[in-house]
Amino acid sequence: MTTMKKVFFLLLVLAAATAALWSQAASPDRVVVPFSDPGKPGLVKASLINGGIIVKGYDGKEVIVEAKPRGRVITAGDKEDDETEEDEIDDDEDARKVKHAGMRRLTSNSIGWSVEEDNNVIKIETSSWKGSIDLVVQVPWATSLRLHCVNGGNITIENIRGEIEAENVNGGITLSRISGSAVAQTVNGDIRVSFNKIDPGKAMSMVTLNGDVDVTLPAETKATFKLKIDHQGEIYSDFDLAVKSTPQKAVEDKRAHGGRYRVTFENTVSGSINGGGQEITLKTFNGDILLRKAK
Repeated sequence: MTTMKKVFFLLLVLAAATAALWSQAASPDRVVVPFSDPGKPGLVKASLINGGIIVKGYDGKEVIVEAKPRGRVITAGDKEDDETEEDEIDDDEDARKVKHAGMRRLTSNSIGWSVEEDNNVIKIETSSWKGSIDLVVQVPWATSLRLHCVNGGNITIENIRGEIEAENVNGGITLSRISGSAVAQTVNGDIRVSFNKIDPGKAMSMVTLNGDVDVTLPAETKATFKLKIDHQGEIYSDFDLAVKSTPQKAVEDKRAHGGRYRVTFENTVSGSINGGGQEITLKTFNGDILLRKAK
């Protein structure tokens, strides 16, 4: 092979490799993002209007994000079935079908999304108001999370050692094998949390309106609890919970600003395990509270 041919061959190989790398980086459903300083804990933030979020910790330094839009894709070989949809469309839709009779309808379940990293904070943004999308994210174990969902999806997190903030509206929250601290809140859904280890310096709370709050802690955990069921439900515990008989008192004093002085006694069960320690609030309106001892 002549020198000129060798150079040309190497250029072809280089071009192919570059194209392959670009194709991977520009993948519409998967992206790999490194933290600015992988030696320090990072933070990942994500918020969805429609869809759910799954986050898994792994032994790596990069954040791997996969976006999976929901919905049906109609290919160019499919035709609309006027008869099956006739009762479900209005006059305008019917007129549109007549106008485009015989033509093939092309739809896409693609939803725009982006990932941005700045100063060890990765922010995932999507156009989830246009349709449902599920995020599947892999992060280094020591990553902290701030996640929020509204409709049609759950938040599921496992094997994380950082600080977790998870909020949902119509969906549950499940945190499995986590170490650190957690604040979880939803409106319609259960909250299930299992700790391998807790951060004793962080106050934690798990609150839902309609659903159970189910928390598993290591047997040696030292904690002080506020357990409250506003409407209907029961409290169960594997731990020997030392319950305080004194009701919780809240004082509101607004007399200095022309208001009133008010004392409220809350319907809250206060107790401790292993002598007490970190404050943990477990609360629901309709549902049970279950405090489990890890085996």
